[in-house]
Amino acid sequence: MRHLSEEELLQLWEQYREGKDASEVEKKGEILNALWKNRLSIPTLANLHMPKVDLCGMDLTYADLCGTNLQNAVLIGTIFVSADMIGVDCREANLGGSNFFDAEINEGNFTKANLAKVDFTEARAVGAVFAGADMGHGSILMDSDLTKADLTGASLQGAKFRGTNLSGAILKGADLRGAEELTAEQLHSAIIDRETKLPMYMKVNWISDSEYECRVEYME
Repeated sequence: MRHLSEEELLQLWEQYREGKDASEVEKKGEILNALWKNRLSIPTLANLHMPKVDLCGMDLTYADLCGTNLQNAVLIGTIFVSADMIGVDCREANLGGSNFFDAEINEGNFTKANLAKVDFTEARAVGAVFAGADMGHGSILMDSDLTKADLTGASLQGAKFRGTNLSGAILKGADLRGAEELTAEQLHSAIIDRETKLPMYMKVNWISDSEYECRVEYME
C-alpha cells in the first residue's frame, strides 16, 4: 500500500470496515498494518468480520476486539496486552507466541487454535473455549483466570500454571504432561477424566468415574 496520510487511511478504513468478502478482509488487514507501521491510532475492531486476516506481530495493546471474528486469522507474535476481547472468535487461528498479558478474553472461542508459546499471564478467560487448542510448548498461564473454561482435549504440555485459577475448568482429555507448578488443589478444583494426561509428579487415585484423589509427588 502506497504511503497515505492518516486521514486517507481512516477514510479507506471506513470504506472497508464492514466488508465481509475475502478481498475486503485482506484490505482491512493492509490498512491496519499501515496504521500500525506509521504509529497511528488503531480504530475500534469490535464486532468486525476479519477471518483469515494477517496481523502478525502487530501491537494491539488496549485494542477493542470484543465479538470480533478472527477465525483462521494469522496472528503470530501479535501483542494483545490489556486488550478487551470478550467474546472474540479465534477458532483455528494461528496465535503462536502472542502476548495476552492482562487481556480480557472471557467467553472467547479459541477452539483448535494454535496458542503455543503464548503468554496468558494475568489474563481473564472465564468461560472461554480452548477445546482441542495447542497451548503447550511452555505457554505461560501464571495468575490467569480460567474459571469454567473448556479445555477439553487441549494440549498443555509444558505450560506454566503458577497461580492459575482452574475452578470448574474442563480438562477432560487434556494433555498436561510436563506442566509446571500445577498443584493438587488446582486439579481438584477442575474437572478431569481418566483420559486426562498429567505431569509425572501428579498422582491420581480414581475412586469412581467421577471421584478421585490426587497428590503431588516430586522425585528426589
